[in-house]
Amino acid sequence: MIPEPQKTYVLELLHALGTTADEFVVAGAQAMKFMMERARATKDIDFVLDVVRLRSEPLLLGTQLEKLGYAVVDGSRNFQFEKPIPNSRETMRIEFMAPEEFKRAERDFRVDIQKGVHARACTGGTIAVAESKIHKLTGRLPDGSDFTAQLRVTKPHALVMLKLLALDDRYRNIRGPAESRHDREEARTHAADIVAIVSAQTNLSHFKEGFERQFEADRALGRHVLQVLDEYFRRNISPGMLVYEEFLVADSPLERDARQQVAQEIERSHQLMKTLLPS
Repeated sequence: MIPEPQKTYVLELLHALGTTADEFVVAGAQAMKFMMERARATKDIDFVLDVVRLRSEPLLLGTQLEKLGYAVVDGSRNFQFEKPIPNSRETMRIEFMAPEEFKRAERDFRVDIQKGVHARACTGGTIAVAESKIHKLTGRLPDGSDFTAQLRVTKPHALVMLKLLALDDRYRNIRGPAESRHDREEARTHAADIVAIVSAQTNLSHFKEGFERQFEADRALGRHVLQVLDEYFRRNISPGMLVYEEFLVADSPLERDARQQVAQEIERSHQLMKTLLPS
């Protein structure tokens, strides 16, 4: 689950937003913590927003965020917000994403949500919102009082879809040479996340069925995502497997036993990913 102290301030946000928080869906690495016992450490919270319903809400997001002490992250153009956590060196940072079909213009990656609040356009965002599940989040508010909230979280197969798209984006380094190192590191992380999510599934045939069924309303996107899956994981030397291997050896000594363990994990994960490939 979401770690402390961030969980306290997620609960604070949900409490302040009330029913408006129903239009927020957790995605990214935080969503993985609802799917497996051991997920990689992360503190930022990514929300995919239900734009249609959110625009009709009377509550003003910008006003509520300001009341809670959030400020726009420099350079984020109003889709990332953060605030310092009292009595701590840590911060609470949230990022808003929204389905790309709502973006302002062809060359503008932003989606208008409300005055002073934007979201980053997200391919597959509509599916991520539709393919979500309600979880209970229980803890304490900053004043110490107990609070339980309902939190929508992207389902595993939808999160894998988002991760595949992000992997392709980062691996191709469309931002140019200046971002090549960062994009490569992000590609490694996305590949590792994909393998971790799929590894956590107890019924792979059911998972594959849900993964393919989610594209019934957007078959063009489905063809693209399946093509990315095939291109990156068909062979054990496909790009997704290569960057996953880079992830595994990044902090490992290269003695014989370590190399053997990496080779075994590559074989295991490759056989696992092949079960999802289209025939």
